[in-house]
Amino acid sequence: MLEKDERQYKPFGGQGNKPGDRRKVFQVDRDRIIYSSAFRRLAQVTQVVTAQEGHVFHNRLTHSLKVAQVARRLAESLIIKQPDIAEKLGGIEPDIVEAAALVHDLGHPPFGHIAEEQLDECAVEHGLTDGFEGNAQSFRILTKLAIHRIDYCGLNLTRGVLNAVLKYPWLRDCKNPDSKQYRKYSVYDLDYEAFLFVRDTGDRSQTIEASIMDFADDITYSVHDLEDFYLAGLIPLELLATDRDELDRFLGEWLRDRPNNKVAKAVEANPSRFQNFLDATYNLRGQYRPGSFEQKAQIKRISSQLIQNYITSVQLSLKYGDRGYLQYNQAKEEELKFLQRIVWSYVISNPRLATQRYGQKRIIKTLFEMYLESIKKKDLSFIPVRFVKEYLELDERDQQGKNVALEKTRMAIDIVANLSEAEAVLKFRRLTGISQGSFLDYWE
Repeated sequence: MLEKDERQYKPFGGQGNKPGDRRKVFQVDRDRIIYSSAFRRLAQVTQVVTAQEGHVFHNRLTHSLKVAQVARRLAESLIIKQPDIAEKLGGIEPDIVEAAALVHDLGHPPFGHIAEEQLDECAVEHGLTDGFEGNAQSFRILTKLAIHRIDYCGLNLTRGVLNAVLKYPWLRDCKNPDSKQYRKYSVYDLDYEAFLFVRDTGDRSQTIEASIMDFADDITYSVHDLEDFYLAGLIPLELLATDRDELDRFLGEWLRDRPNNKVAKAVEANPSRFQNFLDATYNLRGQYRPGSFEQKAQIKRISSQLIQNYITSVQLSLKYGDRGYLQYNQAKEEELKFLQRIVWSYVISNPRLATQRYGQKRIIKTLFEMYLESIKKKDLSFIPVRFVKEYLELDERDQQGKNVALEKTRMAIDIVANLSEAEAVLKFRRLTGISQGSFLDYWE
């Protein structure tokens, strides 16, 4: 395997690639990510509820920034606490961890997971057996779609950072549709060459930096999504902490949905432990007026303490396990899953979001079909300008008799996945005639 700091096309040593640039290579990677339009787009992509709801809720950009902060602090903490094990694992680079955390959600399409499912269906229906997956799209953006220089595709990041992005370092296992390797994967078939550059494809383990980034992601959305919806009055934490009937209802729903879930069974076996956890953690009953300065300040304090507790709950391990090279505290792991399920039960499965999701799926499916048709019909007026160069290259290979049908389908997927939510809605309304828009509207 090549050295960690070698880039995809232009390997160089321990500093930046400009005269007088004193940055380390992984710092250059981080900076390139922050300045990329692909990263900025995340401000207009759903975390749980649509980004149009305003600053009350996290969007994918604010979520990613917080994951990066937690991931870096976790990496720094582990280096200090266990320097010998960190060295045996090949070392831990906080800059790599932070960069990987910044881009871990880069591939999320507009409207989040519901669009991810719809794009997967569209891709498979049109012959792309490896479908669509947000993690694989992130890797594709970094190695092919993002724009940085005219002489190469993608951001030309180091192998160390690209490796840390691979939460699921394998292609989709199309032979086993019930397996985790079918549902979760980090590389499309068309990006196999980039995958070969990054690592030995026989190795399916996360790097230590990927494990840290992955755990930081779990911490961040468990705590901050709960914070968002509690403050919005959508999650009755006090009720769960004091009303056994409500907790039993919550548990019954969880076990019906996922009868073999180990954490759900652990909660069922000892529900008082989790009631006590909520009561001790979110003990705000009747103390503060909802939405007040005092309530928000207390919730911020609680969230900060929870994050610190979870950061200190893991340690490095030379043995690879469920959390990669991180050894977790079982009780804290169960708490995290419990908090995640609360958000799922009271918010994500809320019928009020069901109508939104139906409309969002329709937008995604319609746009995909329109863009695929325009690509097949060679209608450049419909293809976004930034994809014209790739289209012309595909068309040239098509004229040479090469089979590029699947690549055309993947291009239609890329175009839709590249949109912000505001762009997706605007284009859908204009292309379907719901709103004509203006001739002067910017259209790319």
